[in-house]
Amino acid sequence: MTNTRSLRVVLALAFLLNLTWANLFSFAPRMVERLYRLPLVDGLTTYFAMSRGAAFFVLAIISLLALLKPRSFRVMTLVLLIAYFCLFLVDVIVLARGQMSFGVLLPEMVAFVILSGALVRFYPIAQKVEETTVKV
Repeated sequence: MTNTRSLRVVLALAFLLNLTWANLFSFAPRMVERLYRLPLVDGLTTYFAMSRGAAFFVLAIISLLALLKPRSFRVMTLVLLIAYFCLFLVDVIVLARGQMSFGVLLPEMVAFVILSGALVRFYPIAQKVEETTVKV
C-alpha cells in the first residue's frame, strides 16, 4: 500500500482554501469587492458571487471526503484536479479579455496551479496484486 500522508496534507489545504473562498463569496460580498476590485453593483452580480461561493463549498465537501478516505475516493481527487484546472482556465480567459488585472488574479491562479500540481503528484495509484498459483 502506498503512503497517503502527502495527499492528505494537500487535501486538507484544499479543504481549508475552499471553505475560506466559500465563506468569502457567500457571506462577505464587500470583501470580494475589495479583493477583486470589482463592484457588486446589482442583484445579479451578487447572485453570481454567491453561486461561486456555493461551488467552492461543494469543492470543500469533496476535499473533506477525499481527505477522509483518499484511496476509496480517488475519483473525487480527480474531480478536484479537473475543477482547479477549469478555474485556472477561467482566470486565463478573464486575463486574455482584459476584464481584470494580472495582479488581482495572480494569488488565486498560483493557488490553483499549486493545488493541481500537488494533486497530480500525490494522486493515489492502485497497485495490482498479482496472484501466485501453486501447481501441484
